[in-house]
Amino acid sequence: MAFSGGLRLTDLNDYITPGQECIKPVEVKKTGAASGSHIKVSDAGDYYEVAKDGEETKLEAARITLNDCLACSGCVTSAEAVLITMQSHHELLAVLEENRRLHSQGEGAQAKHVVVTVAPQSRASLALKHRMSPLSVAKRVTAALKAMGVDHVFDSAFTRDLTLVESAREFVERFKASEGQVGDGRSLPVLASWCPGWVCYAEKTHAEVLPWMSTTRSSQQTMGAVVKDYLAKKLGKTPDQIYHVTVMMCYDKKLEASRDDFYNDVYKTRDVDCVVTTGELDRMLLEAGMSLESVAESGLDSLFKVDSVQEHLYSSAGTSAGGGLEYVMSYAAHVLFGIDISPEQVAAAGREEAAHPLIEVKAVRNLSDHREITLLDPATRKPCLRFAAVYGFRHLQNLVRKLKSGRSVYHYVEVAACPNACSNGGGQLQPEDLSPAAKKQWVAETERIYVTSDAYELPENNPALRELIYDWFGPEGLDSQLAKQALHTQFHGIVAKTNPLGVSW
Repeated sequence: MAFSGGLRLTDLNDYITPGQECIKPVEVKKTGAASGSHIKVSDAGDYYEVAKDGEETKLEAARITLNDCLACSGCVTSAEAVLITMQSHHELLAVLEENRRLHSQGEGAQAKHVVVTVAPQSRASLALKHRMSPLSVAKRVTAALKAMGVDHVFDSAFTRDLTLVESAREFVERFKASEGQVGDGRSLPVLASWCPGWVCYAEKTHAEVLPWMSTTRSSQQTMGAVVKDYLAKKLGKTPDQIYHVTVMMCYDKKLEASRDDFYNDVYKTRDVDCVVTTGELDRMLLEAGMSLESVAESGLDSLFKVDSVQEHLYSSAGTSAGGGLEYVMSYAAHVLFGIDISPEQVAAAGREEAAHPLIEVKAVRNLSDHREITLLDPATRKPCLRFAAVYGFRHLQNLVRKLKSGRSVYHYVEVAACPNACSNGGGQLQPEDLSPAAKKQWVAETERIYVTSDAYELPENNPALRELIYDWFGPEGLDSQLAKQALHTQFHGIVAKTNPLGVSW
């Protein structure tokens, strides 16, 4: 991809905060060197100014901040940058400090009820750094946050199950409406919309693909609705009396939480008030004089019985992108074609761990970042479902070109802005050795922990999920109007006045 001379991203991976460095490559300071000097790039990727006499001076890289970055027609506006700066662990600490002040003055009724939701991708990253199991991490993080004044700590993997079920229902409905045909103004393909970097990119540069976006909320924003509506009612509180924080693998999640679609105009509050990255959580604990190794484990909070605890974590088949591809294919295969294949079988075939006679896997460039998974009809051996996983912006650009030219054959695409999906999010913890080989190994190990750490259970077999659906939405369950409002969102194309980079897609 070519950028203008004014700005070039050396490795465009994560839309807002790249997993690998995003920099203006050279900041040249006048040194009084004789004319005739030139710039060279070493094998390690460093820039040097070479004077006429051969003397070399290493040049410093000028880093791009969220407020600076103009990639893809301006991914972050100044207003969005303000919203992002309002979402940090310092904001959470300020709320907890204010709560302590109110309680000390006998005004505890005015204190915020603080709820923290932790993503399983963040848990896996913490588990790798601290060399402990994800379950132990969850119990220690719960204990540490409660010691700081947090009221409840929940696992977002629970609402991931809810999101998977609703995403599969949406896909089947759209597949039937389109009679399985892709393109030509139809509702297929379905493009997963859980990655806010991908959503931001599409809204600001390729609004024509927005009608294909899945309208099902991400697990973060579904949890926001659960906490500010369902849990609030259980606690006898209004949404603005709850301060909801999520711990996420990605800075882009801060932008997602700041979207107007997730703002309650009546109570003047957001579904997610603050997003803290994995790294920010780890740093916050260290600043508080705590380390996970020294914190005693506590029970995990239950979403349903507020005064009870649970002793297990929820899991789903698939990659750290969320497991949408695997679950949606399994669900659609059964509902649409009467083919019984589990999400675990789809996942194993996709990773080339266990072949399946009805699944074909094709690596477009490399297996982890762009793979096509096709379900075959058992009688005819012809494709009946064509799915794809597309991770990283290099591959996203190819996907967009195919969509816009009408050459895409996919029914469903799982999308993540970061290579290797969400285990490689910009907010994740990094290894001490920052060499490319070490970082690659670190991300692979984080992904392995995410995939293998918890016992797997089909979302529809999760009794807690059924309890939530009918307790929250009533006898109509997911077909109710309240469910449609709580579990879905919309997208907004933005017409850029100019393309600041002069990029042609």
